[in-house]
Amino acid sequence: MIRFGIAGIPLTSKGRTFIESVEDAHNLGLNALEVQLLRVNVEERPALEYAGQNPRDIDSSIIVDVLRQDEDGNYQGIGIDAVIEEDDIVQELFWNMAKNYDDLNDGGKLAKELDVKLSMHAPYYMDLLQEDEMGDKSYNHLKWTLIIGKAMAAHRVITHTGFYNGNKKDSLKKAIEVYSDIAKRYSHDSGYPYIGVETTGKSEIFGSVSELMSLAKKVHEIEPILNFPHVHSVTGGSLIEVKDFDAVISEFQKYSKGDLYSEFSGVDYEDHNEGKLTAIKHGDLKFETLAEILVDFSSNMTIISSSPLLEHDSQYMNLIYLRALSKKFQKKAATKKASER
Repeated sequence: MIRFGIAGIPLTSKGRTFIESVEDAHNLGLNALEVQLLRVNVEERPALEYAGQNPRDIDSSIIVDVLRQDEDGNYQGIGIDAVIEEDDIVQELFWNMAKNYDDLNDGGKLAKELDVKLSMHAPYYMDLLQEDEMGDKSYNHLKWTLIIGKAMAAHRVITHTGFYNGNKKDSLKKAIEVYSDIAKRYSHDSGYPYIGVETTGKSEIFGSVSELMSLAKKVHEIEPILNFPHVHSVTGGSLIEVKDFDAVISEFQKYSKGDLYSEFSGVDYEDHNEGKLTAIKHGDLKFETLAEILVDFSSNMTIISSSPLLEHDSQYMNLIYLRALSKKFQKKAATKKASER
């Protein structure tokens, strides 16, 4: 099955919540949605008013961690599975798309009922390889995205990695260390989404195809995410012919988690760097070429529109795919008819 979806809230949506986004994606004829963790605020405060409650039962915010004193009097995160005590500190996440765990659970159930496959994208600015405050902040953002993704039953959480820290060899080693740690703490076996690491569109940012393949070999829960315009940009426009698309798809398919997850749009690029994403009709990255592969693709694949036109281009890609499929069947029927003469 080839699924088509969008990254974010449909441009035509009147509502701005997670549940409304699921409904609107379905009504647009789409069957995949990449929910974006944007415009969030996390606050720490004493948990006295929540004492005796389970974090998931709080209706005013999304509790992403409970901090409790250890034997030395230091506060340590204990997760959200224990009942809150008076002396605890809670980390509360406030998000415009969902106000509590009930919203997340209800949206996830609705998506399953409507056959809209969910994924989540962590905040776009990430710096996971840095050993400083920004590195810690990025790690926490990925952690919170995984917690929310689990609550809504998302299949995967997608993240960027950030700038290289030192040379590329050392950065790969650091990436393996960071992703190994978070994949162990928030494993898929424990119900959390897979961690999808996205290809980069900038030469100074970690995430080339070869780096993601090396990462996936070392950290089995990691899924490399194939962003076609990013790959096209950093390789100086390498995705032109069918064989070019076929080669990169084959690499990513080795490590896909159930379906090959990808993102598509047009792109302006220069000197092996992405300039900006564009509508799919623009530029030399052609969805029509990819569609030639899709008509014979024997596995599941999800294609997320990251175009500025979002749902319009997602619907348009689906139309191009259906036209290519129809052309294939017409040719097959004509060949069969000619052979019977």
